Amino acid sequence: MKAHRARTKNLIPMLLRWHARIGMVVGLAIIGWGLSGLSHPIISRLQPAADAFVYTLDALPSADLLAVAEAADRAGITGAASAVRLLAWQGRPCYRLVVAGDAIWLDARSGELIPRGEQDYAVHLARHYIGDQQSAIQSVELQTSFDDDYVYVNRLLPVWRVNFARDDGMRVYVDTASDRLGTVVNNIKAITSTFFRNVHSWVFIENTTLRLSLMSLCLAGGGLISLTGLLQYYLQWRAGRGWRQNPLLRLHRGLGLAVAITAVTFTASGLYHLWQKQFLPSIAEVPPMAAAFNKLSLDWSSLSPYLVQADLINIDDDYYFRVWARGELQYRHAANGELLADGEAVHAQALAQAYIPVDAPFLAMRTVIAFGGEYGFVNKRLPVIALDYDNAEHLSVYVEPRSGALAAVVRDSDRVEGLSFSVLHKWHFIDGLGRTARDSISALFAAGIALMFILGMVLYIRRVRRRLE
Repeated sequence: MKAHRARTKNLIPMLLRWHARIGMVVGLAIIGWGLSGLSHPIISRLQPAADAFVYTLDALPSADLLAVAEAADRAGITGAASAVRLLAWQGRPCYRLVVAGDAIWLDARSGELIPRGEQDYAVHLARHYIGDQQSAIQSVELQTSFDDDYVYVNRLLPVWRVNFARDDGMRVYVDTASDRLGTVVNNIKAITSTFFRNVHSWVFIENTTLRLSLMSLCLAGGGLISLTGLLQYYLQWRAGRGWRQNPLLRLHRGLGLAVAITAVTFTASGLYHLWQKQFLPSIAEVPPMAAAFNKLSLDWSSLSPYLVQADLINIDDDYYFRVWARGELQYRHAANGELLADGEAVHAQALAQAYIPVDAPFLAMRTVIAFGGEYGFVNKRLPVIALDYDNAEHLSVYVEPRSGALAAVVRDSDRVEGLSFSVLHKWHFIDGLGRTARDSISALFAAGIALMFILGMVLYIRRVRRRLE
């Protein structure tokens, strides 16, 4: 018993020293994360909201439509297309062709070129999504990479950035290939997003390895200091030692008891999330389509009196149009119009194998029309097809037939990490209380963690000053 008490007596001062020293090393990082976590619900509510989130195309009569090959020939367009789309706009059927990286718009009945079709359609979509038909347009710019304004979380590329001449600096990012909204950004969102990404994600450190190493060190240190704080409190309580009555110390200790476990779950789930992203599966590079125009001779009038849209797709080096007609999705051969049975299933399997070659049978194929579970809002794309494979990782590959894009890859390790991040970091386990209540509670704990570290650093600085005096 005496030996145990002696060990405890020696352990407490050591824990106190290292608790303070580690706190001084990682304190600023933890305070920054706490304050940015506190600000996140506020930032999300300050951001601009779109007026609409869906764009609906009008049906178009298929009579008198030129085949793609004939329309391109009349317009004098040669070479191969990497994308072809049929849709109605401004009361007339149009082709959107992508040739050598340039989007070209043609009248689908005459083959006449539509000047500035791509830019004008981008403006049309941007006005629709923010409900602004009056403000002047300052500029329209093609964006082919993510940047500080249009970040990776938005997923869609390339997009058009439509800048409105408004006091709030509104810019709208739209995808003309699919009529989708990328995001809307105004000056407030740009400032708050820059703050959050620098303070929470440390994007100011451009070297990825350095950023990962420093963030990992601070996250591990933050969790460790919280655990040592709890341990030293327990040991002092067991030893029956008296507590100093310094008001700041009492507040620091009280906050520590209240939020230490939360600090551990925040830092642990953040560290897990950070490292899980470093071990993504290998994704094959899928070459773009290169369809010769003479292979695109489908007679539209043979399909249906009215069409909604059609997109060119590639399945095993053969070309088909993915056609919406009479509320039904059909896959039609691009040259002769022959119907491909179970076209979307065949297409989804071909896409999945192209991106993630898997030597395993798939268990099921699912159509996903809403975000939820392992396929969350962060993935952006809907609807998608999920293919579940019978392998050791229980791999699920999500593809978007509409664009031919890989939407997500989910393995068992991703599911565990996603659950950890959702429950321990984002606090979705209290979603039943409502978004406002959940955000308020998690923000309160984030603020408590920041204040706990601030007080700890103040106490340490005071102690060092007393020693130097």
